[in-house]
Amino acid sequence: MAMRVPGVAIGLLIISVIGLSQTAPSGTGAHTKTATPFDHRNLTGKYHRESEFQTYSNVPGGANELQAFLLGQAPAPRKLNVPTEEAPFTAAGQAAFDKNIPSYGRRITEPKLGNDPQGMCDPWGVPRMLNGQVAGPHSTLELLQTPGRTFMFSEWHHDYRVIYTDGRKLPALDEVEPRWNGYSVGQWEGNTFVVKSLGFDERTWLDHNGYPHTDQMQLEERYRKLDADTLELTETITDPQYYSRPFKSDRKIWKLIKDGAKGWDEQIYCVPSEEFKFNKLIRDGGAGKPQ
Repeated sequence: MAMRVPGVAIGLLIISVIGLSQTAPSGTGAHTKTATPFDHRNLTGKYHRESEFQTYSNVPGGANELQAFLLGQAPAPRKLNVPTEEAPFTAAGQAAFDKNIPSYGRRITEPKLGNDPQGMCDPWGVPRMLNGQVAGPHSTLELLQTPGRTFMFSEWHHDYRVIYTDGRKLPALDEVEPRWNGYSVGQWEGNTFVVKSLGFDERTWLDHNGYPHTDQMQLEERYRKLDADTLELTETITDPQYYSRPFKSDRKIWKLIKDGAKGWDEQIYCVPSEEFKFNKLIRDGGAGKPQ
């Protein structure tokens, strides 16, 4: 007697075969890993700098990149596999740069002979606070998004800035007084958070290298989440008096510190009474000298 297979069973068998043919990966047969979904527009969190250089561009010059090498204490730092972006100075920009004397990088000078504004406890300002110029637990940046405003907090020097996202436009340069962090507005372009700023105090430097700027400088920052834990930042300054063309930074990478909110606030202020005492006793060579 011939066996009869119920129609329902045949139907289930056909559906199963079709389903397997649609889901089975091609090639080796290994299961493909599905990317974890994340909110591209959620930037809130505390981040640690992962990118190689601690300067505005990828010209070495941060606090920890060249100092030990130049002092004969460590091998040359590893460089990224990308061309070095030298600053496109105008003649006036080069002259201003030459007057800035840093204690780091290729122009390393004895701190007592330098004129880095942070040696007097001046605020870093923007964009210097974006470069994560210190190492270890202090190279952090924290963002907090609220309706109408995004707050950015730099642990080092305990400074913060406000980026307005309420739809307002930037003021004209002749309408505002220069400020340490300038005036900033932000908006979304797709999944990229674009921040535009102007009105900066020209006493600040762009980074440890001593790159200067005028009070006419305008800055654009572009933030993009690459995955749930990785934030990318690129910056571009436009300052025709000092730079012959828009000067773009290297690609900066920040990693989310998942338990960042659980730690205590370090409160790393630059306190003038402490800084000036340090300058006298240590920086300017006073240690060990008779008083």
